[in-house]
Amino acid sequence: MLSAILATGLTVLLTSTCLAHRIPFNAPTDSAQYEFEWPIKDVAIIGAGVSGLLAYRSLSEKDHFKNIRIFERDEKPGGNWHYTDEIARSIPIEIGETSDWWKADYVPEIPEKLPFCRTYKVESNGTRKEDLEKKRIQHRQPKPIWKTLRANTPAPQQQVPGFTWPPGVEWASHHSKVQRYLRSFASWLGINNGDDNPDVSYNTRVELVSKRLDKSRKQIGWSLLLRKFVENEDGSYREAYWEENFDAVVVAAGRFNIPHIPAIPGLVEWQKRFPEQIIHSRQYRFGSTTKGKNVIVVGASASATGISLDINAFASTSYLSIREDSNDPRAPVRRQTHLNQVPPNTTIIGEIKRFRSIPAGEDISKGEIELLNGTIITGIDQLVFGTGQEQPIVTDGTHVRSLYLDVFYIDQPTLAFQGQNVGIQTFSYGKYTSEAIARVWSGQAHLPHKQALWRHFWNTVEERGGLKKGFQWLQNQAEARYLRHFVSWLNSEAVTTGAKLLDLPPDVSEQMDLWMKARAAGVTVDPNGRNDFWGDSLGINQEIEWKKAVLDDW
Repeated sequence: MLSAILATGLTVLLTSTCLAHRIPFNAPTDSAQYEFEWPIKDVAIIGAGVSGLLAYRSLSEKDHFKNIRIFERDEKPGGNWHYTDEIARSIPIEIGETSDWWKADYVPEIPEKLPFCRTYKVESNGTRKEDLEKKRIQHRQPKPIWKTLRANTPAPQQQVPGFTWPPGVEWASHHSKVQRYLRSFASWLGINNGDDNPDVSYNTRVELVSKRLDKSRKQIGWSLLLRKFVENEDGSYREAYWEENFDAVVVAAGRFNIPHIPAIPGLVEWQKRFPEQIIHSRQYRFGSTTKGKNVIVVGASASATGISLDINAFASTSYLSIREDSNDPRAPVRRQTHLNQVPPNTTIIGEIKRFRSIPAGEDISKGEIELLNGTIITGIDQLVFGTGQEQPIVTDGTHVRSLYLDVFYIDQPTLAFQGQNVGIQTFSYGKYTSEAIARVWSGQAHLPHKQALWRHFWNTVEERGGLKKGFQWLQNQAEARYLRHFVSWLNSEAVTTGAKLLDLPPDVSEQMDLWMKARAAGVTVDPNGRNDFWGDSLGINQEIEWKKAVLDDW
């Protein structure tokens, strides 16, 4: 959602400032606090997924703020949990190997004059309906989930603190239930798409975030360039651009923006010839589209193994290609836990070395796929790459840089990020990061001085093994440590400011232990998701017996 122009500009800035602050000179005492350069009254939130909704709740509960606005490119709240049958456009694989890799989501379109408004009437100007629909779909960006997908985190863990699931909900909830749950939370906050609340603007994409300067060229806030693209009731389409100014910005745009497909030798040529047969997991929707086909799914994490399971009842032959070195010990979930979900009739194959050229006039099934071990596979009708996504925000694509506690942008802490860690339970963890943002910006909590922020950042870099892929992955122990830090910090400040004391999230370690053991053993859900009961859905004796039965397997 956030423009890549912001990403590129801040990356350049960070390259020069990080090194400059790595060894602070004449640092003030650690008791000194960061002093904001302007008062923070007007706040923008980019994104209305769970992270954006949590940020809105925390900010709106503070009387300090004058204006809080959410901008969401989609037509409804829920972020990645807003499923539609619409499919994201295919991205040329070769773009990922260039400096323009960030353009794979979209390239911001900036008119010369603002505000700008244009209406497209299909019948009068000859613009095809199909082309306008493609523009609308690309504007909202279909989400990377498929028709049958269920949550891979149990409901007790994937729950907003203070807004519980209904009693008896399945642990492995279908995505439609997670979507309804988040829309209910948005309704509770009064910002669902039917609430007619001026605080939220749906169908609105942020094209550019830039520094707002006064006459002396000193920054005094942020300017957002916004774009709305919607279909009107009469069948025409309306496109509008305008600017709004804010004192601070919360980026809650998610981590799943740019599809990553490795440029394996020969694959670029294959994609150009067979674009419909070579897709990324974000484009996958229905298992039935693989009926009778020979399919290779590439990847060893949640999307790849989930899709491998989904196509099992339809595909004629199903392969899963995994790299030998893909079992990163830092990953929040072990590779084997994902692979245990794969049906036994799926053939596991090694890493693909190259795609051999296909003679002109032949279809994709005539192509030869060579593995690193020398094996040649032919007769493949479809390839699905579950090989991850890249982040276009303040980064080289692997992580968001120069953040204190993975939240506050150190060089200008009026820019903050929600939900950028991988492996955290976003629904619960986000409460504490959003509370930190709201309390710091309202004066109920304070950041250390800038040198201390940089010192903490570089200590974190060393602790996590450097700035590289996986930098913002947090395993369970690290997540718990960060949660304790947020609660301790904010509560110590609350003693003097009178803010509400925070509790740690409920302990669901027993449920998570059962859940992870079941996944590790390859236990899957039936169509109703009823293999994993929660709370009142079972009687006490039944629940004890069920837990005993599960644990007996280990």
